[in-house]
Amino acid sequence: MKKVVRYISLISLCVMIIFALTACGGNKDEAKLENAKQSLEQSMMSFAVELENFRGLSDAEISAYNSSLEKYVKSNALTEEQAKMNEEVISEWHKIEGDLGAFKGFGDFEFDSAGKTYTATLTVNYEKRDTHLVYVISKKDFEVTGANVEIVYTFGEKMQKAGMNTLMGICIVFVMLVLMSLVICAFNLIPYFREKYSKRKEEKRIDISKLEGDDDVGVAEEVTDNKELIAVIAAAIAASTGRSTDDFVVRSVRRRR
Repeated sequence: MKKVVRYISLISLCVMIIFALTACGGNKDEAKLENAKQSLEQSMMSFAVELENFRGLSDAEISAYNSSLEKYVKSNALTEEQAKMNEEVISEWHKIEGDLGAFKGFGDFEFDSAGKTYTATLTVNYEKRDTHLVYVISKKDFEVTGANVEIVYTFGEKMQKAGMNTLMGICIVFVMLVLMSLVICAFNLIPYFREKYSKRKEEKRIDISKLEGDDDVGVAEEVTDNKELIAVIAAAIAASTGRSTDDFVVRSVRRRR
């Protein structure tokens, strides 16, 4: 029975949203605007009371309710925008309702104008934390184009959050400065590595030139040894034949292995 009552309340919540969206339509004069504001405030209060029927519901039940909105869209009882708006408000309420405590009553109602929209804000008082139920209303046709429910934070909590954001920003800037300093220091090491690489290249060239010089010396010694050997062979041939060395020329010497 309790579950049936809950779902009846959920359906009535849809009706409340439709009332909030249409009760103020067409009121553009100042006198009618005041009446529209009062009607809107009453609608928002009823909406906030109906939200209590969602307290304690499971994720599965919230999902089932959001799915049930499709049949209201198909029957033209709700537009797609209204259904989506309702789903967002219910989902947000489901996230924060555990931090609020018991319902106590209502606080201030504010109605502001900015650009092409009005903003209506109703403060709802709870045991632990208060909330703001916010409607965004089009000036053209006075229809609600957006809705949200949010926790009201104290001044100390806001300052603490701002301080944390500031501290995080300072830490990020400090880390980036350290990284930039390391990169700048790395640029100073580039000439050192370049000089070291140049020295290694120069030493390698010196080693090669020494090696080439040794080969030239070996070739010169080999040429000198061949000339002496040729002279000795020519003298031996001249002695064995009894002829002068001017009568023949030794052109090459071949060694047999």
